[in-house]
Amino acid sequence: MSLRKRCNLAVRPYRADRETDLLDCPKSPRCPHPWYYDFRVNGRRYRASTETSDKHRARDIEARERARILAGRHGIRRQPDITFREFARVCLRDHAELHKRSVERDREIIKTLDRFFGSVLLHELTAHRIEQFKRDRLQGTWRAHKQRQRRAQPVRPATVNRELDTLKSILSKAVEWGRLVESPARHIKRLRIDNRRTRILSMDEQRRLLQACQGKIRAIVAMALFTGARIGELLTLRWDQCDQREIVFLNTKNGKVRRLPMSPTLRAILQEQPQVTDYVFANPRTQEPYTAITASFRRALARAKIDAAEVTVHTLRHTALSRMIAAGYDDYTVMEISGHSSTRMLARYMHPTTDRKIAALEDGFVVTQWSQWPDLGHAPGSHRHGKAPVSVRRTRVRGGGPHGTRTHDLRVANAALSQLS
Repeated sequence: MSLRKRCNLAVRPYRADRETDLLDCPKSPRCPHPWYYDFRVNGRRYRASTETSDKHRARDIEARERARILAGRHGIRRQPDITFREFARVCLRDHAELHKRSVERDREIIKTLDRFFGSVLLHELTAHRIEQFKRDRLQGTWRAHKQRQRRAQPVRPATVNRELDTLKSILSKAVEWGRLVESPARHIKRLRIDNRRTRILSMDEQRRLLQACQGKIRAIVAMALFTGARIGELLTLRWDQCDQREIVFLNTKNGKVRRLPMSPTLRAILQEQPQVTDYVFANPRTQEPYTAITASFRRALARAKIDAAEVTVHTLRHTALSRMIAAGYDDYTVMEISGHSSTRMLARYMHPTTDRKIAALEDGFVVTQWSQWPDLGHAPGSHRHGKAPVSVRRTRVRGGGPHGTRTHDLRVANAALSQLS
């Protein structure tokens, strides 16, 4: 323990001319002045007043304060202090490079996180500071990755969410490796976003787009529209993954190998591609595989007179899978083609067209023409004479439940309803 009083004679000699000076007290340590603690933890000095002149109570206060500092604001262990920048490098080297396929993206995000949290000690990182980071990123306080503008520009909420996910992953590793007891980002909420694209290409837009595409981009777009594969899966497709029977996608999003049977259309598309390199879709100028087709795809959209703000490369996947579902193929067949592991994920790609919605509305109703209603000035069910026409009453009975008998005979239907009730 290291308790002392500032008025102690050992600290400063007594001067008779200043009896009222707190630093010159002849009665110390039995004086009413408070005790002060003074100690070091991991090379850092901590000193403050205990607000009491009772040495026993001061000793307890010092012990509690030492324990609180040793535990840290978020539970730092008895280890040397480490900044967020240093720990992020350790986490990247010992975890991400070994286990994550998105390690390059993690490096980019960590560069952004270092601008805000780099010099902060890991155990001094708070939830409030993380909330400030979210706010500053949305307001454009910090320059985003690959931004070329002179001034920083605001980023989208989805970008901030990806950065938060990386930050949470780093802090979770700090907890797992004993650097923290609890992650300060544990209760941080992700920003609300609406990225559920419902835009699919019509048949006319699909034809115009294929006509507007040039070179290998046309084959890539055709494969995406035919198979529903992700663009990343197509760009990394190699010739040794294609044979006379099937196409094997190895670099999938969920890491699972996906096999598609070789159809005549797929075989025709692949036969048109020259086997110059190991990759099916390689740049003819550099002989290297394509890394992205975004710029070429946007130029093709402009030539096809399709709004590029509504259509992205991933729209091709939505279009292909929506066509399969609309054609009546069962969910599990489509899941085998798309690579989804659950029908809940497949639901994002169910986009009925307007014509199909109209057909569903009209097909489930007996009265298909509004002129068959007796009174055009009143809505169905609100008739002047208090009763709906017979055809309407039959429609209500016809809806039935799964165990109900569907019949056009009103007497039979009423008898069945009375038995059920």
